[in-house]
Amino acid sequence: MKQQEFEGGCDMDCKEKQENERGYLCVQLDSEQYICRPPRDIFYPDEDMQVSSAFPPTYGEFAYVPENQQMMEKIRLFDIVKVILLDEESKGILVEFGFHTAADIDNFFEYSMMLFPGDTFVSHCLGGDSKTAHIVEYRDIIKLEGKTYFEFWGTHVTIPDELLPCEMPELIRYSLPVDLRLGIDFGEIGNED
Repeated sequence: MKQQEFEGGCDMDCKEKQENERGYLCVQLDSEQYICRPPRDIFYPDEDMQVSSAFPPTYGEFAYVPENQQMMEKIRLFDIVKVILLDEESKGILVEFGFHTAADIDNFFEYSMMLFPGDTFVSHCLGGDSKTAHIVEYRDIIKLEGKTYFEFWGTHVTIPDELLPCEMPELIRYSLPVDLRLGIDFGEIGNED
């Protein structure tokens, strides 16, 4: 993915518009690639979960899941239903997963696991023409407008036919011990509080 008009590893749109106007942080990956990381912010005041895409969008999205809040199906991301803080010092959390709809009762599952910052997992995958999986990293605990959120970053990757069909929650369970981080250091971006 080659970007045009670089200035310090970032294209002019990232430097002039995303950083200056919207508070993004431009992170150079190498001499020809960059990511504009969205600020930690409340983007949707009427929603509990906050989601913001990185730029270019191929680098996925950041999700801020509020502490102890049951996520409703319409605003759920990465199949996360609820997150509970277990240990403030280690930032250990218990993540409850689930997927079930009346129309898709065959794919019903519920599962929970403990995560620490830097832990990665595959939350789901899609067959058919897309053949994609969602790699997710638990990144940090943050405060936004006086409320505790858990920061996750996720991006789509192409998967081989041999991994289809995906079985849940086995996909989550078996992916946890594997370090799936993609080697991206998003740099430091401050909390709002």
